Amino acid sequence: MGCMRRKGGLVSVVLGVGIAVLLIGAVLTILAIRGDISIHGITPKKVAGKVVEIGEFNASVLEVKAVVGNVSVVGANVSGIVVRSNLPINVSLEKGVLTVYCPTKKVGITHRNICNDYRNGTVIVEVPGRLLGLNVRDVVGDVLVASNSTQVDVTDVVGDVTGTSWNDYDLSDIVGDVHLNVVERATISDVVGDVTITVPQDFGAALTAEDIVGDVTNTATGKNGTVVITVKDVVGDITVGMSF
Repeated sequence: MGCMRRKGGLVSVVLGVGIAVLLIGAVLTILAIRGDISIHGITPKKVAGKVVEIGEFNASVLEVKAVVGNVSVVGANVSGIVVRSNLPINVSLEKGVLTVYCPTKKVGITHRNICNDYRNGTVIVEVPGRLLGLNVRDVVGDVLVASNSTQVDVTDVVGDVTGTSWNDYDLSDIVGDVHLNVVERATISDVVGDVTITVPQDFGAALTAEDIVGDVTNTATGKNGTVVITVKDVVGDITVGMSF
């Protein structure tokens, strides 16, 4: 069943209240950026238009970063990696690494992400086969991983993170719920939201859960193999179970 440790007492209550306040602020901000609610000075004035194809590229590693909008990486019947979006994104390809990102513009003495000007933005990346690496970071929006990759790293996301493909995952600094299908190993830390992990049918899970403000449940007790899961510093419930 693994090791489980929860924070308790007054420290837990104070931590929970403090993070709850931060969570409310983050949720309001993301709703405003998406255009679901209106907050003066935050809600974008432009509505992102039709999703169009940006291009098709040959790469073995994909990086998506600095996106204000939903990000979906999906397996598809394509010959190369196809990037689609309704945002003014940039794409660069160097040494087999494809990077998709929102550029910045200078505003006074600072720089502003151009995608902040739009609501209902989305980035869709279609992948023909198994990637050697997938890195998603600095995203304000939901993230979907529905493509196979040797390694998946997701960090600094304000939004839900869903991994429907069977991969190994490293996640950190997430404000939102997490749902993952894990094939062998997952490391998750610094999450404000519920974490739900599914392992293959008839597999067990060796779960290490430390500093959790919430309930921890592990019902994955199969004998066909063991998935190693480490979860740390989470405000939310942790649920681990088998697929059916």
